[in-house]
Amino acid sequence: MLKPQGNHPAKRFRNTSAVLVFVYVLVFAGCDGNCPAWNQALKNEASPSDRNPTTTQAQTANELVVYLDTSGSMAGYLSRDGQTIVGKALRELRYATGTFGNSDVKVLVRHVGSDVGPLLPDMDLTTASQDPSLFRAGETNLAGAISNFRVRPQSSGQHTKSNPTGQGDGAGPQTEEESTPARFHILVTDGVQSTRRGDTVHECTAGSDQFCVRQKIGELLRQGWGGCVLGIRADFHGRVYSEVSAASIPYESTEDDPSSFRPFYLYVFSPDPAALDSLVSSLKQRLRPLLPGTESIRELNLSFPYFNGFADFEVSLPKDSTSVVKAKKETGEPPSRFTIHVSVDTEKSGPKPFSIHAKIPWSGHALDTGAKSELAKLLTWKLVPIYPAIDVSGERYPEIKITDSPSVETDEVILKATIGFPPGTAKPSCRVYRLEGRLNLNQATPE
Repeated sequence: MLKPQGNHPAKRFRNTSAVLVFVYVLVFAGCDGNCPAWNQALKNEASPSDRNPTTTQAQTANELVVYLDTSGSMAGYLSRDGQTIVGKALRELRYATGTFGNSDVKVLVRHVGSDVGPLLPDMDLTTASQDPSLFRAGETNLAGAISNFRVRPQSSGQHTKSNPTGQGDGAGPQTEEESTPARFHILVTDGVQSTRRGDTVHECTAGSDQFCVRQKIGELLRQGWGGCVLGIRADFHGRVYSEVSAASIPYESTEDDPSSFRPFYLYVFSPDPAALDSLVSSLKQRLRPLLPGTESIRELNLSFPYFNGFADFEVSLPKDSTSVVKAKKETGEPPSRFTIHVSVDTEKSGPKPFSIHAKIPWSGHALDTGAKSELAKLLTWKLVPIYPAIDVSGERYPEIKITDSPSVETDEVILKATIGFPPGTAKPSCRVYRLEGRLNLNQATPE
């Protein structure tokens, strides 16, 4: 088995259902009676619940299955006294379900090497937490482990090789109970697919094939599963195996230097995203006291909301714009609404600059993904005219344009923009814009 310390294969996935962060802006030139009331302007807008549809709860078995990577490169995370970070984390996995009202969830364990082993009792986590010799498998079939998330094995009495249905070799038809997936699945690994001969069942080539692992993760997400990856720095004293140099390399972390620690990962998935949210929050709460420093755990969020509600916006006008532009923030429930009065004289003097300051209500999952300055770089902004729905002949409308890339100051994202009327002879009229902030799926996630 030859394994690098590279990035985990889930890196390229990103939550695509994040709540829009947006503000409404009504822009007009004069009080000639043709501007709509807010309820009229927004009558065709989707409600917040429509933008964030609730997911139905999937039928699951009341179990949490821990898939334990038992490859040789994992041995360096463990010691006989069980006091390493990974050793403590494995024991915490036995009790994580008891902190959010689901103490009756049964915890089971499966070993992952070239294939996926049978179900074992939760006591195996305690044994593994203090037995480095258990980690001696020559291969790591992560794709096979993830494929097994969807179907329970037939029995814990025999070793089961993974196949497309998750059944053991030569297994007969499954009962309804056997085909029902466990509610929670946690794969504990240093994050690299590694097989000597490849895995034709899961379309994996020999060596470190991250693409096939991403495929398996993508299949779960497309079927409505919730998921995330927790990356954790841990003390390590052992050997790291390289796919490139075909050699093992000794690696020793320094106790008082967490930056020298080697990362390991928890791939956490469930067909019940709402229940998974509680489990992940519980896991992070239990694991943080075990870790040195504030940057020892990060989350790659694949399905949870990045935002809690709507952003709070303010409009800022420079002094040289206030003579022709007036802005007023409307009171009431979110999302934020602004009414801006802009002079028609801007058709001659040119658009006037202003800025929009947004305080983003990042979720706890987002804040564990990166610092606020890093998160702000994941957003892309767009102004969408929503009223009138169709331009009226003989009328012209004020224009707002975002002029620069957003900047970040403390807790605010600042957008630079201009506002003004285009030249013309048509009658000046009103326009309502929706300012959208979305996750940019082409932007790399924080490390």
